[in-house]
This record gives sequence, C-alpha cells and structure tokens, in this order.
Amino acid sequence: MTPPNCPNFQKAFFHNGYVKSLKELVHFYNTRDVFAYPVQSGHCPPGTIEKVTCWPEPEVKNNIDMTTGNLGLTDHEEDLIVIFLGTLTDGFTTPYPDADKYTGNCLPPTALSPPPLPVSAAPFPPGLTPLRSSTGEQV
Repeated sequence: MTPPNCPNFQKAFFHNGYVKSLKELVHFYNTRDVFAYPVQSGHCPPGTIEKVTCWPEPEVKNNIDMTTGNLGLTDHEEDLIVIFLGTLTDGFTTPYPDADKYTGNCLPPTALSPPPLPVSAAPFPPGLTPLRSSTGEQV
C-alpha cells in the first residue's frame, strides 16, 4: 500500500502499464497472436486466463508490431529469456533502494532532488562572471 500523496513505484511495461513483469512481457510477445481475443481487458472468455491464455485487443490497433506474436517458445524458453534480461543493466541505481517496501513514509525530499551540478575545472570564460546565490556560492 502506498501512503497518500506518495508516488507509485509499481514496475510496469507498455505505455499504459498493462504488463507488470518481464515474464508477462516475454509471454506477451511469444503468444500475443496465438491467444488474441476480440474483447476488452477484464472480459476474457470463460476457460481462459487474461495475460496467460487470453490477450485482449489492443487499445490502438495501428500500433501493433507485426514482427512478433507467435514465437512458439516453451515456458522454459520464456524463463531463460527473462533470466537473461534480468542480467542487463545500465548502471542506474535508485535514489531510494527500498522503494518497493512500505514504510509509511514517502521518499525523503533529498531523494527527489536533482544531483548537484559538477564544478567545472575549466576557467570561466573572459568577460563573464559566474552567478552566485544569496550565500555567495557559485550557481
């Protein structure tokens, strides 16, 4: 549960956040065309399971990538792709590592503040003076 006025840290994929895990994402690209149904989300036919054996029609049909959707992968092969994707990183670390744990508090204000600008080692260009704050620090 997220406290009131706090950001939502639910990991989600696609522009609308419909898919909530890498496994669902890989399964979607593997089976989208096999389990496609002309229904809206939440209305899959009896005997099917949404996001497993039923993919509702897209919000915007013109955006469909027609190069995937029936890959024929086994569940094990999907899991291997998920494991591989989990090893990829760009080096980004979250400013609040326990963001998925409910603590009753929002992020500390410093976690949402932009990092300070680096101080340039190069001299300031002739004829220009650096901006200074009310405390005299260079801005």
